[in-house]
Amino acid sequence: MEYPIHFKVNGQALYGIVHEPEPDRAGPLVVFLHGWAGSRLGPHRMFVHMARRLTTRGCVCLRFDFRGRGDSGGTTTDASIRSMIADATAALDFLLPQYPERQVILLAICSGCKVAIGAAATDARVGGLALWSPEPMGPMRNTSSKNRKSLDAMRTYGRKLLRLETWRKLLTFRVNVKMVKKAVGAREVAGQGEISDETLWLNQLHNFKGRMLCIHGTNDPETAASKAGYKSLCSRLGIPQEVHEITGANHSFYGLDWERKVIDLTDTWMVSM
Repeated sequence: MEYPIHFKVNGQALYGIVHEPEPDRAGPLVVFLHGWAGSRLGPHRMFVHMARRLTTRGCVCLRFDFRGRGDSGGTTTDASIRSMIADATAALDFLLPQYPERQVILLAICSGCKVAIGAAATDARVGGLALWSPEPMGPMRNTSSKNRKSLDAMRTYGRKLLRLETWRKLLTFRVNVKMVKKAVGAREVAGQGEISDETLWLNQLHNFKGRMLCIHGTNDPETAASKAGYKSLCSRLGIPQEVHEITGANHSFYGLDWERKVIDLTDTWMVSM
């Protein structure tokens, strides 16, 4: 069963969808965290497909829009990783009392992975992290990161221009131009405050007692730095980690075969929780 929900953070309404399994099925509670410019659908509806798969395994899934995105209240200009962490925590506050015996897993992509790590570092209720294309954080960052991310974003949007649906959105003014500019522009240049926050959350992750799954694409420009950074982090903190690379895949796994592999790997990992 799928049904809409909403909850509030600082008076602003956040909207989402709950996927509920059959009553006799028991599995983790999975909260999906989309990227900076995304929505609760995930890239090419990937979150929807993953949630429906997990529901057949007995998982309860929540997909919701962060403030300033999708159907939720607030503005994008007021959003930050800190506000997104607050939204994720509020989502757990809202849903977990209804399923108190279920383990909590945060499933995230792109910038949502920073949110998942920040939440796991400060909230003992989080028992697992499934991270798709996690971005380097804090000391993992390097100086060429911004240029590589911008180039990859431009390639992605260039491919989208070949699609009829993209032109429909353009002609009906449904393209968020500000989001596109941030994706290909200067947003990835982190200030010292942002790097300090990320470093703090990584250090606080020693409180996390769960397991971590990381799935990367070999054509994601961030994979090398990210893979090495999270491997070192998990080794240092004693966090059990499972790592996979999808050959040829880009940052958002735009390809049916890439998506299928990500969903299959995540499904298998989730069943073992």
